[in-house]
Amino acid sequence: MKSRGKGADSLQIEAEKLKAKLDNGDDVFILDVRTPAEHAAWKLSYDRYVETSVIPFEKFSGSSDQIANQIPKDKEIVTLCAHGMRSQMAAQMLSKMGYNVKSIKGGMAAWNQVYDVAELPPSNATNDPRVWQLRRVSKGCMAYVISSGKSATVIDSTCDLDSSVLRLAEENSLKIVNVIDTHMHADHVSGLSTLAKKTGAKAYVGAKEGYEPSSDVKVTKLDDGHVLSLGKGVSITIIHTPGHTEGSLCFGLSTGKKGYLFTGDTLFVNGVGRPDLHSKATEYATNLYNTYHEILLKFPDDTVILPAHFDISSITVKHGELIMETIGSVKRKNKLLSMPQDEFVEFMVSTVPPRPANYEKIVQINKKLMRCDQIKMGDLEEGPNSCAIRM
Repeated sequence: MKSRGKGADSLQIEAEKLKAKLDNGDDVFILDVRTPAEHAAWKLSYDRYVETSVIPFEKFSGSSDQIANQIPKDKEIVTLCAHGMRSQMAAQMLSKMGYNVKSIKGGMAAWNQVYDVAELPPSNATNDPRVWQLRRVSKGCMAYVISSGKSATVIDSTCDLDSSVLRLAEENSLKIVNVIDTHMHADHVSGLSTLAKKTGAKAYVGAKEGYEPSSDVKVTKLDDGHVLSLGKGVSITIIHTPGHTEGSLCFGLSTGKKGYLFTGDTLFVNGVGRPDLHSKATEYATNLYNTYHEILLKFPDDTVILPAHFDISSITVKHGELIMETIGSVKRKNKLLSMPQDEFVEFMVSTVPPRPANYEKIVQINKKLMRCDQIKMGDLEEGPNSCAIRM
C-alpha cells in the first residue's frame, strides 16, 4: 500500500547523520538525482559507496514503474543533489510511492563539509606524539592534529574544520597551542586565523609566501631550517619546498624509528603538486622538479608522506583508514618523478587540470588571512579540489 507521503522536514537527513549511518554499516541506497555530468564532476564517494546510482530528477516526471524498477523497496533510500532542492522533491515523490526515503539536507554542499578521522598507529615510545588525519570526504582536503602530552598542533585547518578539531581536542583533553599552514591554499579558505582566535594558539605561516595579514591574529613567519617545538621532546623541522607555490613548506617529524613528512600540496600519495596557480607555470614547475630531486626524494624510503589533499577521482576515503604513502613507494609508482627535468617541466606545463573554482578569490582571502566569520562562504569552495597532477 502506498503511503500518503510525509512533511518536507521529516524527509531530510543531516549530512553528518548520514555519515554516521554509513560508518555504522547501515544498508543505505544512495540515489543521485543530478545529471550524469554533475555526478561525474563531484561525487559523494565514501567508503563502500565508491559509486552511487544516478537517476536525473527530470525522469521523475515519467512513468513511476520505470523509477520503481531501478530503486529497491527493501532499503532506506537517501536522495542527493547539489543543494538539496531537487533531492527533496524526489524524496517527496518516492515517499508517496511507498519508499522509506530521506533527502540529504543541503545536498553536496553540505556533504562537502563532512570529515572522517584516522589516527597514525602509536609507537611503543612513551614520549612519542599522537597524530590524527582529518579528511574532508568529498572535497579531498586533509588536515592534521599532532599532540605532545596535552598540547596540540594543527596543520592546514580549513574554515569548517574548527568544530571537528575542537571536538577531537576535547575528547582527548588537549589544548591547541599551535596552528600552521603549509602554504597559501587556492581551493579552500584557511581556518588558521579562526582557530587561533578561538583557542589562543600561536599562528605560523611561510615566510616566502607573500602573506599580507589583515586579521587581528598575530602570525609568525617560518623559514627553511626553523625547528618548531610542539611540546616536551617533540618538534617539527620546517623545509622550504617551492614549486606548488613560491613559499610552500613541508614539515618533518620524527617519532621513534619512523619519519613523517607533512607535504601540503607539494607531493601527494599518487600525484604531484600543480605549478600553475600563480601564472608562473614554467618557473614553478622547474622549482618543483628541484624540490623533489634535491630535497624530498632524498629522505629515507620508509619516510611516510602525509599530504594536505587526496585525489577524490582515484582515492575513496575508508572510514578510519589513513591516506598515506612512503617515499620509496612514491618513487616506484609515480613515473613523473623519474622523468628528466625538461620532460617533467614540459609535461607539467601542458597537462594542468582545470583550476579550482573561485581560486583567485580564495587566494586573496588567504593572502590576508581573513577569519572565516569575515567571509560570505556561499559556493566559494564548491566542487572537489584540483591541486594535483597525475599521469
